Amino acid sequence: MRWQSICIGGEFAQMGRILIIDDNQSLCEMLKLAMEKEGHEVITANDGDEAVALYCEQPADLIITDVFMPIKDGIEIILELQGRFSNLKIIVISGGGSTGVGTENVFIAAKEFGADYTFKKPLKIEELTKAVKSLID
Repeated sequence: MRWQSICIGGEFAQMGRILIIDDNQSLCEMLKLAMEKEGHEVITANDGDEAVALYCEQPADLIITDVFMPIKDGIEIILELQGRFSNLKIIVISGGGSTGVGTENVFIAAKEFGADYTFKKPLKIEELTKAVKSLID
């Protein structure tokens, strides 16, 4: 792990590096700001190929990924990185896709392939922050 301890409000918290992957640029930026506010270092990618390359260059303590994206989807990213790296911590987010696959089915598959948490869009930042904290602490 690449985390460090910092003091926030009189309490020590473990901060880590997070890779956020989403093809929705504004959502990606919003999540980045929310995680940076919590003290985390954040890197972002807007597609699967970029995400895999970034992770290989700068492994993160946690991945937050959308599922339905062009080029390489979130499940493909998980499978590719699971094959190269052990102990990945993954949060999957999705609002569903145009393929007709229901979000619940996607979340079941994501959990089977290694996701620790799944969240449906629109996200509740407080819930996401709690999940991040539980995985990085």
